[in-house]
Amino acid sequence: MVLSVAGCRDAVAPSDEPELITIAATVSETGIRTQSAGEMGRGYRLGVEMLNEMGGIGGKEVRLVTRDDGSDPATAARLYDEFIASDSIDALLGPFSTPITEAVLAVTEAAGWPLIAPMASAPGVWSDRGRRWSVQMLDQGPARLRGAVEVAARHGARTVALIYEDSPFPASLAEGVREAAGTHGLITTLDRSYPVGGADHAGLVAAARGAGADLFIGGGYYDDAVAFTRALAAADYAPLMVNLSLGPADPRFPQDVGDLARCMTAAASWIPAVRTSGHIADSETFVQRYRQAHGSDPGYHAAGAFGAVELLAEAIEATPTAAGELDPAAVRDYLFSVSTETVLGPYGVYSLGTSQAGGQRVLTALQVQWQDDGSGGLVQRIIHPDAAADAEPCFLR
Repeated sequence: MVLSVAGCRDAVAPSDEPELITIAATVSETGIRTQSAGEMGRGYRLGVEMLNEMGGIGGKEVRLVTRDDGSDPATAARLYDEFIASDSIDALLGPFSTPITEAVLAVTEAAGWPLIAPMASAPGVWSDRGRRWSVQMLDQGPARLRGAVEVAARHGARTVALIYEDSPFPASLAEGVREAAGTHGLITTLDRSYPVGGADHAGLVAAARGAGADLFIGGGYYDDAVAFTRALAAADYAPLMVNLSLGPADPRFPQDVGDLARCMTAAASWIPAVRTSGHIADSETFVQRYRQAHGSDPGYHAAGAFGAVELLAEAIEATPTAAGELDPAAVRDYLFSVSTETVLGPYGVYSLGTSQAGGQRVLTALQVQWQDDGSGGLVQRIIHPDAAADAEPCFLR
């Protein structure tokens, strides 16, 4: 199990040091979610670093404590229980992925601790759950790929193959694809799930090819997106359009698949070309600092984590107490009522007492695609929605 601390040198601050605000979260540093979860962790660490450069929260230095949940919901729930029991933890941020977040919320909701969940998209985590302490940052799953279906149908697609991991977030994506296919008159020729970590990528691609799908929508998380991209090339299968959930949204995708990334699409909540501004920085500054630290562009997982640090800092500073202590109920009330912006984009959730309390209601997904940059390389472009698009889509045939 990994324990890491950012914002100061020691896990426990000596008594002669200034008072700190300690924020804790788990990050999947091992297990099946490490690629995107690692980016989330980098976003958290950069957010705390830059927050301290501007004076911390209310003049107090901020310390970030992270522990490795192994990509396992039960482990994450146990670790958050330990955070809550610790006298040294003041506030919490969420873990990576919908299943882990849902397990953690069972602990934090019961304990009455506010929690910002930056990386959970499935609406079922909030809808009709009576959430009172937890808020969602990402756009909701069912709406994320509707734009991909609209673009494909607009350019001649008539059939769709839908292949997805059998877990809450990918299943919520699939729900939205089915609805969008009906809206735009596409016939679903294949609708198939696969177990977590158990995809037969070659076999599923062969089934989609045999079904004659013009639009291939597949995957759930990053590793499957890479594997499906390679399987499509190996099968010499070129549907009109391919959307691989969130995989090609990651700026490192072309590094892993090379020129096969060309014309691959994905849903993204944010990309570096989008201009946003939050409590700590604007998006241009965030991108510059991330590049300096890591030598690559951030994706929306890093932006969401950075934005969660911004949102938590804003909430704490907006709800001061006479004693200078954090007021959990006041922070919670602020998170459920405020309309604001972070580096990730606009933030606003359904209010307390409503059927979707805590669920995100204002952030909209982008459809992004890797296209020629005019110099022999690839660049990420926005192709939907029309109001945000900076390029026309490219197609595989």
